Amino acid sequence: MSRTEEISTDVKAVSTAVDEARTRAEETLEYARGQIELSYEHGWDGVAQSISMAGEALEKISAEFDSAQTGFENATSTLDEINEQMSTTEVAEHLTLALSELEATQNVLEAAVALVDEAVQGAEQADHNALTSRLSGLREDIESLFERLARSRTDTEGEHEQAENMGEEKRQEDDSKNREQDKDENTDNDGKKRENGSSPGN
Repeated sequence: MSRTEEISTDVKAVSTAVDEARTRAEETLEYARGQIELSYEHGWDGVAQSISMAGEALEKISAEFDSAQTGFENATSTLDEINEQMSTTEVAEHLTLALSELEATQNVLEAAVALVDEAVQGAEQADHNALTSRLSGLREDIESLFERLARSRTDTEGEHEQAENMGEEKRQEDDSKNREQDKDENTDNDGKKRENGSSPGN
């Protein structure tokens, strides 16, 4: 397995973990909705409204996870297109596209963490320890995803740098060969001129 394939596999694993986090968020949302309904039944409108804050944030988190999944799919698809027949320039271009997707996905996960913090604020206002605990667990999941994604991004950046360096070395080597070829051609032309009885300056 090539290094690029290893990175793609790692990113796919993070994508799978996002699905698991999404499930946890959806379960927490359903729990929060149940607690909102229960609070209204007891006439605890203030508690219900505070928990509603958490519920609204959790709904937005699901949308963020959808965006994250799209980013992962685009990144892995681009990485999987890299093959041995590609030039270093083509490889670098694909890695640039993959990096762009991974960076965007990191931003999405950062937004998800901020939304969890909003949800925690609502749960704490309601003094609902059970909901707060669930949200804390969700936050830890997302932070872990962010860290794993950051490692994949760093690995991809390393591959990108190596591809660019190899491309630069190849260009320098080609330039050197072209200069030598031009030099040889000029030397041959000068020799032919002298054979014909004319000097290089004439």
